[in-house]
Amino acid sequence: MTAVTGPARLRLALVLLAIASGATDAFAFLLLGGIFTANMTGNLVLLGLYPRSAWLTTAAGAVTAIVFFAGAAYAGFRATRAHTPSTGDGRHPLRSIAIAGVVLQLAVAVAWPTVQGGRPLLVDCAFIATSAAALGLQTVLAKRISGAAGLTTTFVTGTLTSLMQELAERSSGSRTLQALIVASLAGGAVVGAATVTLAPAWSPTPALVLSALAVVLLFAHRAPAVHAGAEPGASRPA
Repeated sequence: MTAVTGPARLRLALVLLAIASGATDAFAFLLLGGIFTANMTGNLVLLGLYPRSAWLTTAAGAVTAIVFFAGAAYAGFRATRAHTPSTGDGRHPLRSIAIAGVVLQLAVAVAWPTVQGGRPLLVDCAFIATSAAALGLQTVLAKRISGAAGLTTTFVTGTLTSLMQELAERSSGSRTLQALIVASLAGGAVVGAATVTLAPAWSPTPALVLSALAVVLLFAHRAPAVHAGAEPGASRPA
């Protein structure tokens, strides 16, 4: 995997996005019927577990998450397909999808305290759809800013595999950042679970704050390029 060589703020932004992903999945899994809104691999597995009780309810949530995550990711990649290092111009599509992702998470955070208690499946699916779309856009953002390294912050099995490969082969790459992203996803889940336990009405807030901080780090400065890899626009599976 190509090394991520951009400014420290870009690497920090990737770590913050990974923490946000873990917090989001903890919120969704614990409070939205055992569904993931960042980790689509988990949802695909859930679709196959038909012997489980309430499988149809789980399947409805899983399908919703997959469809909206995939749709948002497709739209984000289409919008940024000609991505080159940004000059900081606010019209750049990468900035637009980053802001759109934060706005979607803001919608979840604002609406969530108003629906505490028993909720119909349709309401849960609306939250799942909004959260999954936000994470789909976040995935696009992470892959675009990491360039040829193709890092992701919403699923990390490939990142963990690449890390082990680089360690075994003693090859150059982004080992420290890869390890941080893997650990950050787990740490974010701890943060999300703690918030669910201590302040359930505020459960979506940690992911919102972390994602917003990451976007500020990426786009608050006009001069530096928003690019953390050696080959803009290229990507490899994470």
